[in-house]
Amino acid sequence: MVELMAVKDYAQQIAEAIATVVKIDVEVADHNLMRIAGTGRYHKGVGQSMDRQGYIYQEVLRTGHQFVIETPGNHPLCAPCKARGNCSEKYEVVSPINVDDKAVGAIGLICFNETQAKLIQENQQSYLIFLTKMAETIALKMKEQEFLAGLVSANHYLNSIIDCLEEGLITVDLEGNVLHYNQAAKRLFSANLLTPRSHLKSLFIPQIVADILRAGTNVNEVVEREVHLETKKNRVQMILRALPIDGEEGVKSIGVTLRPFDEIGRIVHRLSLQDAGYTIDDILGVSDTVCQIRERAKVVAASKSTVLIRGESGTGKEMLARSIHNLSSRQQGMFMAINCTAIPETLLESELFGYEEGAFTGARKGGKIGKFELANKGTLFLDEIGDMPLFLQAKILRVLQERQIERIGGIAPIPVDVRVIAATHRNLEEMMAKGEFREDLYYRINVIPIDIKPLRDRKEDLQILSEHFIKGFNQQLNKEVRFISDGFRQRLFDYGWPGNVRELQNIMEYAMNLAKDATLTEEHLSPRLKKIESQAESNEFNLEKVERETIMRCYQAFGTGVQGKERAAKALGIGIATLYRKLARYNIE
Repeated sequence: MVELMAVKDYAQQIAEAIATVVKIDVEVADHNLMRIAGTGRYHKGVGQSMDRQGYIYQEVLRTGHQFVIETPGNHPLCAPCKARGNCSEKYEVVSPINVDDKAVGAIGLICFNETQAKLIQENQQSYLIFLTKMAETIALKMKEQEFLAGLVSANHYLNSIIDCLEEGLITVDLEGNVLHYNQAAKRLFSANLLTPRSHLKSLFIPQIVADILRAGTNVNEVVEREVHLETKKNRVQMILRALPIDGEEGVKSIGVTLRPFDEIGRIVHRLSLQDAGYTIDDILGVSDTVCQIRERAKVVAASKSTVLIRGESGTGKEMLARSIHNLSSRQQGMFMAINCTAIPETLLESELFGYEEGAFTGARKGGKIGKFELANKGTLFLDEIGDMPLFLQAKILRVLQERQIERIGGIAPIPVDVRVIAATHRNLEEMMAKGEFREDLYYRINVIPIDIKPLRDRKEDLQILSEHFIKGFNQQLNKEVRFISDGFRQRLFDYGWPGNVRELQNIMEYAMNLAKDATLTEEHLSPRLKKIESQAESNEFNLEKVERETIMRCYQAFGTGVQGKERAAKALGIGIATLYRKLARYNIE
């Protein structure tokens, strides 16, 4: 609560006004009996304590009621006073100053001659009402001060909150004149550009200004744009968002927020479901090759150099890439993955580099941000880079060399700080010899090579991988499987695993769905594993049968589409026409 002392100047004005009108001295005391206002002979005592003579005031403050003392010096309340019986005061009227039903002070009329005393005595009721109103006036001033102090405090608190925001915030009127801005916005612009009297035209290009002002025409209008700002330090890419500020009489102003794009990327990275959160410990296995991969990953995670992961499909190349990212200093940045095979060549360039608005027919309004920009301060995983077209290989090489990109249709280079991890299942050396892969790009991405062996060459990892999948599917499928029969384990060991760990996961999921008790047996195996006899149980060696089973496994691993057949043919080391003939020969559809 505001103290009476806070309005002492106002109380003095009231006291002087009363004294001028009624020709009687006035004094005002607070709850501590400190005289805060006074006229006449009390004027010099302002700021002094009244505790030795303010006995009437003490009673008023205690009871919260008015008191009239017709015989000062002889009244019982004056008993403790040293001037008792010899008091110069002839008549007193004292009224409490109440705030929220509590006496916070008192105001009194003091007469020093019989004429003044007679005047008040004859008109006592009128003077009591008048003094009450004056006390209420002072109380209202205190409430006003309290309200204003609350507003100042709330405004300071609100400004402190706004200044804590990492994003820049600017408010403007409907004509574009700046009304307010926070510290983050102040840091973005030079002092002469952003002031309480500046205009949006000094901050943004005309098109952006027009877009922002459009947000003020409709209470539901929200404008989002990508902007590039020349800040005090450098050129930064930001996301601008303008929205109307709705008041009691409609939209009167517009709020503009500015957030650095790389910061948005970090937030998306933390919240996005695509961040699987893999660590090195998630790369399971007891084989020497897996142990070496884990140790190598820990070392290379601290580096900024490009990594090339090589291995067949399904061996866990992306998991390894994510693990390296999450172990590195870039873990707060985005991990962006793009499969160079899955995206058509015509779209792959725009996915990687983005494009400006109007760059081509059908381009999205406002343009599009590419994966390189999204991965700024983070990691970009280029899966199946061996399938990337040659013209894009050249652009990737330029990014790795110059650390900047240009959007399709753009004219200004955009600096990017991205670590590239590439992966492929193809023989890049053979592709270079045939002119299908750039030699200079090969040496750029092959700085730190990591090879992941296929599952068939590290079958000692089958046990730990199987147990891991059983544990996961127990939770997903509400099962309680704990054991694997010897026959089931032997079939897993005898199988060639053309689809590697991904295929093992598929096999285990199939078996877990069929399981009814705590043990997986051979009857829970998928049909394709049941068809393959264990070498220990079969003495029949038929070349055509082995060839058919090998083609079948490879065909199933890579898919039945055209691209799947092409990859299967390359894995088998035969031409695509030969593969089609063998598929027809063995009635494989």
